Amino acid sequence: MKFSRSVEDLIADFRGLPRDELAAAKRRPPVALENLLVVIEEQYKLEQPSPERSLVENWGAVFGPSLAGRCNPVRIKGDTLVVSVTNPTLRSELKFQSRTILRRIQQLEHCDHIKAIVTRA
Repeated sequence: MKFSRSVEDLIADFRGLPRDELAAAKRRPPVALENLLVVIEEQYKLEQPSPERSLVENWGAVFGPSLAGRCNPVRIKGDTLVVSVTNPTLRSELKFQSRTILRRIQQLEHCDHIKAIVTRA
């Protein structure tokens, strides 16, 4: 339904949208989803091998069945893997097993640069 410019401005004010963006959004045609996926894939290099992908694919093998389900990778910051662990007891267990786990991580493809594991709540 078409509205007058003053009604469009009133709707934009009510919704908290800037008036210029509302008009610009209507002029721009929508992008096809296939094209958008290709751009995102190239921009973030989703199909290329990476340490993050290698870790996620082998998470169960690296941490074992008892730990893998209760901790999650957050990010790789430099040469440090940041792992999210909510349970303090589990955090202590990871500290005790950190050398073994770190060796397993370094054996993975593209992960040989990781030298430390840090746990976060």
